[in-house]
Amino acid sequence: MNPELALPINGGFLRPLVEADVHQGYVDGLNDPLVNRFLDGVKASVQTAGSVCDFVAADRLSPSSVLWGVWTDESPRHVGTVRLHGIERRHGTAHIGICLFDQRCWGRGLGSAAIAAATRWAIDALGLRWIEAGAYEANLASQRAFLSAGYVEVFDIPGKYLLEGVPTTVKVYAARA
Repeated sequence: MNPELALPINGGFLRPLVEADVHQGYVDGLNDPLVNRFLDGVKASVQTAGSVCDFVAADRLSPSSVLWGVWTDESPRHVGTVRLHGIERRHGTAHIGICLFDQRCWGRGLGSAAIAAATRWAIDALGLRWIEAGAYEANLASQRAFLSAGYVEVFDIPGKYLLEGVPTTVKVYAARA
């Protein structure tokens, strides 16, 4: 799914990524242990420009996901991504995740603005009724971003997932239409 639109946010916008948007800062950010600490799939192998382009291309062609780049007014390149995936139209549900790989953007409310814009679009344009996100218990910044974007905590999953090899709790948040 590749919507041909830009979503405005305070201080920037979201736009669906294309392979030409992949830049070295994006690749380096995905490989940075501080950035990818709470990301699952990215850490499985070292990311390269080729592997990131392949991911962007696959997502762009997928009927069940949208990968937006997060741009700020002061940057010519995107500084993060927000991804709506696992879109299930029959049930009206999807999952959402965010990664701000440019650490200079952390703590500015950009994540919650991006989450809120993507969520509004999913509810309004796709008619979804439930958007779900998971955050490791230690990932306080993500939890704050989802709460600030209007999500509510719906349940915890204790001990199922590993963070740095240790069973941990994942907090599940949802936005509802």
